[in-house]
Amino acid sequence: MAKRAAIRAAAVRLALEHGLEAATVDAISEAADISPRTFFNYFATKDEAFSIEPHQWTTEEIVGELRDRPAGEAPAESMRAVIKAMAEAAGFAHFAQEWELLQELYRRHPELFARIRVTQVDATITALTDMLAARIGTDPTQDLYPAMLVNASFAALQTAENLFRTHGGALDALIDEAFNLLVRGL
Repeated sequence: MAKRAAIRAAAVRLALEHGLEAATVDAISEAADISPRTFFNYFATKDEAFSIEPHQWTTEEIVGELRDRPAGEAPAESMRAVIKAMAEAAGFAHFAQEWELLQELYRRHPELFARIRVTQVDATITALTDMLAARIGTDPTQDLYPAMLVNASFAALQTAENLFRTHGGALDALIDEAFNLLVRGL
């Protein structure tokens, strides 16, 4: 994850300093001190380097985290554990600055955000929804619960992160508080 995050950081800084068009795979690779071939070991496309993957995790890693949870665990507890693992692994002191730079890039290039949102976040949400539905034995096309829980889990993370960045405190405790609200039904 560290190499992937470093490449992403170089891509974002390059795009902010010189424009999105100047942030070619070759330029990103040079800025990250890697070869273009190495770039493609981490990202399938240039746009993917600007993705909003939750905390630098790939969809496969997030789904794997859910898959590894105990089979009989309550779905909300499984999602809480997945979200907390993502937050813990992210190293928020460093990530907060990178997140702000990424947000600035999206403000300058809303078309990039639109492309990435559809391809990355929706794929992650769908994969997690399908995995959660399989774990609880329901059809995600007929039952709203898995998709609602997955989306609410990411909203809980985002809310906890925002409070953490703006007011401090313990991120782990904020995530727990957010999930406790979800479990109680807000």
